[in-house]
Amino acid sequence: MMNRLRTAYYILRRLGPRIVWLRARVYLSKSTGHARRVFRPRPWELINLAPITRPGTPTDPDEYAQYKRDHPPSFLFPLGQPPAVPLTLRAAGVERQPPFAERLALLARERCVYFFRTPSPTPIDWHANPIDQTRSDPSETWCEVPDYLPEQGDPRMLWEPSRAAWAIDLARARPYGLELDSGPLFWRWVDSWMAACPPFKGFQWKCGQESSVRLIAIALGFWSLATDRATTSERWVQFARLAWATGYRVRRHINYAISQNNNHAMSEAFGLLLASQLFPEFREADEWRATGRRVLAQAIRRQAYADGSYVQHSMNYQRVMLQGSMLGLRLAELAGQPFDPDIYDRLGRCGEFLYQMMDPDTGRLPHYGNNDGAWVLPLDECDFTDFRPVIQATHYLTHRRRLLPPGAWDEDLLWLFGPQALDSEPATARRPTSSAFEVGGYYTLRRRESWAMVRCHTYRDRPGHCDQLQLDLWWHGQNVLQDCGTYHYYVPERPDLERYFKSTAAHNVIAIDNSEPAEFVSRFLRFPWPRGRKRHYEVTNDGPAWFEGESYDYDRAPWHVLHRRAVIGLVSNVWIIVDDLLGEGKHHATLRWHMLDAPYNVDSKECVVRLETPAGNVFATITGRPAAPRRLEVLRGRNEPNRVQGLAAPYYGELLAIPTLEASWRCQLPQRIITVVGLGGWPRLQWIDQVSEHQHWKLVVDGVASTLALGAPERSADAVFLSCAAADM
Repeated sequence: MMNRLRTAYYILRRLGPRIVWLRARVYLSKSTGHARRVFRPRPWELINLAPITRPGTPTDPDEYAQYKRDHPPSFLFPLGQPPAVPLTLRAAGVERQPPFAERLALLARERCVYFFRTPSPTPIDWHANPIDQTRSDPSETWCEVPDYLPEQGDPRMLWEPSRAAWAIDLARARPYGLELDSGPLFWRWVDSWMAACPPFKGFQWKCGQESSVRLIAIALGFWSLATDRATTSERWVQFARLAWATGYRVRRHINYAISQNNNHAMSEAFGLLLASQLFPEFREADEWRATGRRVLAQAIRRQAYADGSYVQHSMNYQRVMLQGSMLGLRLAELAGQPFDPDIYDRLGRCGEFLYQMMDPDTGRLPHYGNNDGAWVLPLDECDFTDFRPVIQATHYLTHRRRLLPPGAWDEDLLWLFGPQALDSEPATARRPTSSAFEVGGYYTLRRRESWAMVRCHTYRDRPGHCDQLQLDLWWHGQNVLQDCGTYHYYVPERPDLERYFKSTAAHNVIAIDNSEPAEFVSRFLRFPWPRGRKRHYEVTNDGPAWFEGESYDYDRAPWHVLHRRAVIGLVSNVWIIVDDLLGEGKHHATLRWHMLDAPYNVDSKECVVRLETPAGNVFATITGRPAAPRRLEVLRGRNEPNRVQGLAAPYYGELLAIPTLEASWRCQLPQRIITVVGLGGWPRLQWIDQVSEHQHWKLVVDGVASTLALGAPERSADAVFLSCAAADM
């Protein structure tokens, strides 16, 4: 266990004095009772218009509602006039499940959908998680409610219904051409939430980001249904109370979001911008707007790396950041106060980064990094795993033209920018290319039918998973070698299952001596931070594309093992992964490849696994020198205490069994491990000889032999991959 002095040293060194001070102030506020006094719970009806609005603002409900109708602020679309969704978009394909009409039918039965995938088994109870059978205590002020309690369960499961994706569905129902009396149903859900969650009381007020995401969803529903007969004068006041309480909650605790140095700051900033935009008559509106602009600009400049990658090392969190930031910038444009050009440039690079990480056939990205199932703006019928909506919208925000061809993902443009956005011409047709993002440490290698992503980085910001040199491999839209994603942030009855998804065991990497290279000192913080370095990156159109990097995570006491990985993509749909373990003495090494869930066969004698995918067979062969693997097996869906393997979570809270190829060694170092993946055919690799510092291997692909030349597995070697000479390569 890491002692407290060393933990304090790492925290101060890595997070910095400013973040430590901000966090200390937050904890001091709670411990002294100051936060409890600031956020004293109160009934909704005690939030009167007179104290919270500027002098001269009507306070009678009828007069106030008429005032708001006569002076509507600028928003994404005119009050009560949501954009009609064209038939071309409605017919563009439905991937989201359950389908739109079924989701609306569930809402009529007071049931919602968890994480855009799983219908609630029971009617809504805002303080309960019916999936995991846990419940929070609604009687305490939010700042007195612990973050994690066994009986309370995973906070994200409790928060999910309150993110109000149901409000966005109800906003879209009529514009989508679905017959539904949306107004009364919308207000039934809003009334239910507000009755169960009075201001600042209970778990649903615990997070400012959750409050902000909830406000934008309900605002979209309200603005769409503002002229519905169900939106009475009293409900104009009700919406104003909700917006004010959200702004109050966020503004008085935003230092905590800033101290996290992640997407919370962006989300809470756009919450302040939204509340001040829709309710400029609030006494605090100007201060909220100024704070929101300042925090959002500072967070984007700090958190969006220069190459477009993101501080949280997570594809989905980058989408959360982009959607929140994009909405903030859009509101500022509508208010006639756009942000500075460098902010647009940063977000444009972030959108381009996601595009280059995208599988062009499906719009999906690797399940890389923490993923809590967040989707801030579900404005379309694309699946949760499809990133084309945010990529298209970000490109339009920053270039005022589309990047992708027309598709279901264009509905986001309609809602955020109006019908004219659909008339814009797509940019010149292009596809993602092999790309190196040096600042964030992401590298892609693209071949005609397949592509790979590898991560190699020296972290200067908090890492999420133990995944240095993680490799993803895609073929014909299939993630044949995958990252396992994130299941739950808190599994009180199974901490081993919670740890698994963050560990080396859930990634396509090598673990040394059955140990992790870093120690978690809290649920989201571990030390020491990973260090890695790219050694080579080269891409040619008619020859191999290859990457080489090394990890220093185990290159210290007690292991002193340097891990060097080369990833080589050949034109012939063959991928070669060379892992060198450089050090001294005997060590235990375990290599894992988490594969697409498909029927498989294992030939232990040949050390090969055949995966029968819809696109064809995938073969993975593992060999080693000087030692062959002592054990090679495929594990699928093993979910035993402290023996978890072969599980993935492409959607938060959902476990999926997947085959995982696991090979292990107990060997004298240095040790070379070679994995050959054939997409469509079985490539054979055979040792030839070593001449001086060069190793030679015979590779046979579709009956054609070639010679693979590799540098010897030595620390002093200039490169691992030297050449692969064959007629078709």
